[in-house]
Amino acid sequence: MTYLLLSNVNMQPLLARLKPAAAECGAYNSLVADLATRGSAATAPDVTHVLCLFDTDTMMADALYGAGPPEQCEMFLDVLEGFCRRHPEKTVVANTFCLGSSRALGFADLTHRNSLKSVETALNGRLVSLAKQNANLLIFDIELLFRRYGEEALMSGALWYAGRIRYSAQMFDLLATTLRQLIAARTQACRKVLVVDLDNTLWGGIVGELGPLGVALGEDGKGRAYRDFQRALKALQRTGVLLAVASKNNAADVDEILDENPAMILRRADFAAIAANWEPKAENIVKIAEALNLGTDSFVFIDDNPVERDLIRKFLPEIAVPDFPERVENLPGWLMREVAPAWFGKYTVTTEDEAKTEQYRANAARQQLAASFDLDGYLRELDIECNIHVDVAGHVARAAQMTQKTNQFNLTTRRYDVTDLTRFVESTDHAVLLLDYRDRFGDEGSVGLAIVDLMEGRIDTFLASCRVIGRKVEQRLLDKAVELCRDRGLHKVIAEYIPTRKNQMVASFYDDHGFKPLRQNPDGAVTYEKSIDAR
Repeated sequence: MTYLLLSNVNMQPLLARLKPAAAECGAYNSLVADLATRGSAATAPDVTHVLCLFDTDTMMADALYGAGPPEQCEMFLDVLEGFCRRHPEKTVVANTFCLGSSRALGFADLTHRNSLKSVETALNGRLVSLAKQNANLLIFDIELLFRRYGEEALMSGALWYAGRIRYSAQMFDLLATTLRQLIAARTQACRKVLVVDLDNTLWGGIVGELGPLGVALGEDGKGRAYRDFQRALKALQRTGVLLAVASKNNAADVDEILDENPAMILRRADFAAIAANWEPKAENIVKIAEALNLGTDSFVFIDDNPVERDLIRKFLPEIAVPDFPERVENLPGWLMREVAPAWFGKYTVTTEDEAKTEQYRANAARQQLAASFDLDGYLRELDIECNIHVDVAGHVARAAQMTQKTNQFNLTTRRYDVTDLTRFVESTDHAVLLLDYRDRFGDEGSVGLAIVDLMEGRIDTFLASCRVIGRKVEQRLLDKAVELCRDRGLHKVIAEYIPTRKNQMVASFYDDHGFKPLRQNPDGAVTYEKSIDAR
């Protein structure tokens, strides 16, 4: 993975901050030229990410002082669009247009025919449109950094006139962090579960002492801060983050406040799991992970008590445990500005993400049903319906997400991003199969994925969500993959099992479905073959 940094100003100080990623800068002010020229450094095969970090004031120098239209900006957007289309295999990153606070028109800028604010809005509108049309283009809102830290802190006039370096050291630090988080969000390298304490975390005070209506939770003072914190948690939940509770409390007290306090934003249905008892929190979190069928390395833990945080760090070091803010007034902003970007970054939010908590709660109901029936009777009671989509461009974000997040029922554990999946979908030599699932408890969305190389007759990727393990839907997906190979006139299908620390449960999957082992590598990887009758 190699980054090429292109700009219209001097961005050399950013390179060291991007380590350990291999990164280099293009020539000074080569942004437009490198994107437009075939055979430029940006087109080199080893360059995987092209970072287009430009300074808007410099790009709009003439328009900034009323001397003309923003022709350089339009030219940049033209060559950016062309580059993204010519090189779908490369990930391209760009910041938004963000003018400084200097305005020659002063207060008249908002309504004047040459309004810079209007120009900036129009340019960003086109940039967003390009990102929607090109899956390999990632954009981030650089204005958020200026809003939070201030123009004076992030810009440097001295460095600009001395060496054409526009930003301060703090800004370069922030840009490096933002880029890492953005690229991680694109690859869905985020955590899945946020476990929270209750007393003095979701509300002020101890519910067991103050009662469900006596805690600090409302629309004024610290109670408003706690309520806004719950609002922020609810917003994260809507992006696919699973919320869970690990609290030392009487279960009855917790039930009472969840049911009776009208100021609660979060209710029982918002939590995928609730452990309210007097057992050690580490034990409760392990039980929550087992109930959700997820690894604790996908968890983040929030607790106001430093002793509890230290215990989780000691006994479950794979769990992320951020320090709790010293002032409750900082809770909502801390969650959204620090915790969410660091561990729950999302570049796309799918419909499956939006329904994640409901899906896990429905799965708990299925498990209760399974306890009362034999397997076949259980499956009949579920009234399972499956639909398999083949090469649907609108599903590539979910397909990429599944390759990044699925570990247990994943035969090869190959990771692909949206750019890769788009290439597979558009290729006549590949097929991307996505299996949608629903039953009488609800719609689980897309839960199975297969990527088939139709030239080689090889199943490159085969995986299923842990939520549907044991319901035999994987057989339907496998049958469809074999059918597509048969329709191509192939007489055999090749498949692989590549062992990892987490996918031992599928070690015999192909053996169990009629495939014969061809060879086994020293690392344990097995190649299989299955004969099929061509039509």
